[in-house]
Amino acid sequence: MEQKKEIQQDMENYIKKTLLPESYLLQKGIISKMNPAFFSCDAENRCLTLQFEVQEWQLNPEGILHGGMIVTAFDTVFGLLCHFYMQQNMINTIDISTTFLKPIPANCKYTITAKANHVGNTITSMTAEAHLSENNLLLATASCTFMKLCTKADDVPY
Repeated sequence: MEQKKEIQQDMENYIKKTLLPESYLLQKGIISKMNPAFFSCDAENRCLTLQFEVQEWQLNPEGILHGGMIVTAFDTVFGLLCHFYMQQNMINTIDISTTFLKPIPANCKYTITAKANHVGNTITSMTAEAHLSENNLLLATASCTFMKLCTKADDVPY
């Protein structure tokens, strides 16, 4: 029981540290602009939930979240969860599939919960759901496969 608590705490600390403004992950690129926030994690069930807020620059011409932004959010949560298991190994998304169920309106918050269904030596497979924060409405689902690369990222403080 004590070991489960320790693994849970390690996971929470790892994810929270990775999402700090000064972390490598948020120094440049789109992830910092997406502004992901820790919501919860469950080490025993290999799940991670992050929260995002729809920003004006992310809207499509119809005034809803652009589909590419939700895919980016899914990929971000998947990547963080995968990195927890792969640690310093570089990883690469080799497949991602998204199903859009409801439009995501401007100025709202949504959560994405990813679950690592299989964590192997080379391949990790995950699924996820996006829900509107205010009422838990299911917005989209996704699945992905990541590959662990042979390269270590010793200079990247994940």
